[in-house]
Amino acid sequence: MIIDSHVHVSAATDLGGFRTPPLTGEHLIAMMDGPFLVDGRQRRIDRAVLQPLISVPEGHDPIAHHRYVAEQVGKHPDRFCGCFVANPLLDTELTLSCLRQLVSKSGFRMVKFHPTVHGYMPFRVRDRIEPVLKEAAKLGVPVMFHQGDPPFGHPTQLTGMMEANRDVTFVLAHFATQRMVMADEAIYVARMNPNVMLETSWVDLPRVKEGVEALGAGRIAFGSDCPVQEMGSQLRTLEVLGWDPPIGIRLPAAEREQLYGDNMAKLLRWSA
Repeated sequence: MIIDSHVHVSAATDLGGFRTPPLTGEHLIAMMDGPFLVDGRQRRIDRAVLQPLISVPEGHDPIAHHRYVAEQVGKHPDRFCGCFVANPLLDTELTLSCLRQLVSKSGFRMVKFHPTVHGYMPFRVRDRIEPVLKEAAKLGVPVMFHQGDPPFGHPTQLTGMMEANRDVTFVLAHFATQRMVMADEAIYVARMNPNVMLETSWVDLPRVKEGVEALGAGRIAFGSDCPVQEMGSQLRTLEVLGWDPPIGIRLPAAEREQLYGDNMAKLLRWSA
């Protein structure tokens, strides 16, 4: 099974985001169906974890912000689950209430923090992030942090929270490589904290090889950051790990399947 753990969707009437037009659920399904040539055979992206666009105006209803994602998950529960985007600078109780509602009623299975867009140093607003982490632990959902943008997206800024919340899995988006390559820092943080996984959108081949060799295949999960990136190109970086050196590392097929989707399926408790 292949699961894309990082996709942003919005309605056709929305303005889009990331300087791209909107990606609707229907368009996404068509892209996911491919087919993609993976390991010599035609496959599809079986499932995707959907986030809305990131920015939430102050005072805006988080439920309304996530309504389109919830609608798409309701239409395609076999293909989609939702990811709640939490802004710790907004009202904490409202954030927690919306998170509980979306997880319990709307098929959401992950929380996302984006310090760069929302404009905060994670360690400076830890008192506002911690309640969300505690709630995520109660609900049994992992927490993704956008990474790779200085000065807000450094993996080491999260280590105190990782150490204090061992019952929460932290997913470091983009292998901490989106604008600056902080992959070494991300790999080091993951080595020191067993409750950390790395998500592969934006990562290049040398860095993902280092990650697999340092952490093993069980701590890394495929993501594309579609529609900024294209799914197939991001999946290809993982596929070639199975090649002989010098391009690949002869990663066995079963371990490539862990990267493609098995790790994320287990983390999200999203069985076939």
